[in-house]
Amino acid sequence: MKKAKLLMLGQMMAVIALLIFSETLCAQKKSNNTDYIVFMNGDSLYGKISSVTDSKLSWRDGDTQMDFFPDQVFRVYQNSKSKIFAPSYIETGLEKVKNTKPQIFRINKEKSEELRFAELIQDGEIMVYYFKSSGLAVGGGTSGPILGFTTTKYWCALKRSSGEIIELNDVVKDILGNDVKQRAKALSALIEDEPTILKQFQLERKYSYELFLNYIKKYNEARLSKENGASIVSERIIY
Repeated sequence: MKKAKLLMLGQMMAVIALLIFSETLCAQKKSNNTDYIVFMNGDSLYGKISSVTDSKLSWRDGDTQMDFFPDQVFRVYQNSKSKIFAPSYIETGLEKVKNTKPQIFRINKEKSEELRFAELIQDGEIMVYYFKSSGLAVGGGTSGPILGFTTTKYWCALKRSSGEIIELNDVVKDILGNDVKQRAKALSALIEDEPTILKQFQLERKYSYELFLNYIKKYNEARLSKENGASIVSERIIY
């Protein structure tokens, strides 16, 4: 009788353990597939992110819908589309650093008009931003000048510790092959504090945006493994 009770107790414990394990897996799956927002104070808000523009994001959960703005948010995880967004001054505050070759940029927050959302391709010690900028363009026509709007796409890498920014990709210019080599030199300067990764990168002979991203990912992983690496991403600093 005692053995039967012990056997029943063991079966019950096994069922409970299985239920807990299943609930944990479901929670992890929900977290991986659900959109959510991280605010500057560390709080999170889960739901559906229906749209993200330069100036605002729209969030809803059931019948509740709200808009949030770049100065309210630290990170936006639109997992339904495998995208991350972050507020940044990079779109409106980017300026050239004089007498640098390859060209280095930096953010001038005083010059910047406002914070805007930019897509974050890589996060870590080196952050890779993607954003678009639209402006008035003048073109030629048979009957004279033609005015219109044009959109330029930018992929930029920013090193947190130095504030240095390099242009990582330009589809039009890189067709010629010259600028892509200059980008490789600029990236080498950003990752020189990880000599092993730099050495591997310098052995490459064909460059591309995808290759640059791969080495930035390696670099960020290496920095994260350092003693103080855990604080790199957790610091809620807006660039």
